[in-house]
Amino acid sequence: MAQAQPLLCAAANVEVPAYLVLNQKDYTVTAPGNDGWYAEKDGLRFQAESLIELLGLVCMYEARGTNWAATDQEIDDFLEKYDH
Repeated sequence: MAQAQPLLCAAANVEVPAYLVLNQKDYTVTAPGNDGWYAEKDGLRFQAESLIELLGLVCMYEARGTNWAATDQEIDDFLEKYDH
């Protein structure tokens, strides 16, 4: 019988690993006041409410660059697939 693969979920136990990945990617991570979390590197600055969200934004920017925003066609394709 095949063993079930572990499921990684956005939960409290993923916050520290997300922080560690951001550090591994050489981002400076800070949490000033009640503004959530910030990651900075090479003049880029990202802000999110959690470290998991922050890592997601950084990864999205690293994958899509300055053209990170979805095009109209990408939005239409997404809605066609997932709009219920």
